[in-house]
Amino acid sequence: MPRLIFGEDDGTRINDHLAKYLVESLNAGLEVEDPNPDEGWFLDSLEDGDEQDPAILICDPDFEIRLEILDTGNLEEDQALGRKVVALINTYFIQNQVSHSSASSVGPPTDTQQTGSNR
Repeated sequence: MPRLIFGEDDGTRINDHLAKYLVESLNAGLEVEDPNPDEGWFLDSLEDGDEQDPAILICDPDFEIRLEILDTGNLEEDQALGRKVVALINTYFIQNQVSHSSASSVGPPTDTQQTGSNR
């Protein structure tokens, strides 16, 4: 039974490429550190007494629920999976932004060959 439920989407944020990346990364046991914990995707837990089943919700930066992790009865385990998925999503989008910006950058070719991180 799948633990991840993909919510409705306009096709711009969750897509087949991201879904495949998430599933393959989780299956491979890939561990990544969230590169964008403050402004990127985040977890939201439903409060007790909510009409919905307990679940870990994964929201985009606009507070739209995009994914849901089905409740297993072990909140710590569910939250750990949620944090892992959020880190993978933020990593995925940052990697894609880098590859798209370097491929379409205007200017001298040396600009695309910078080393190090600009943080």
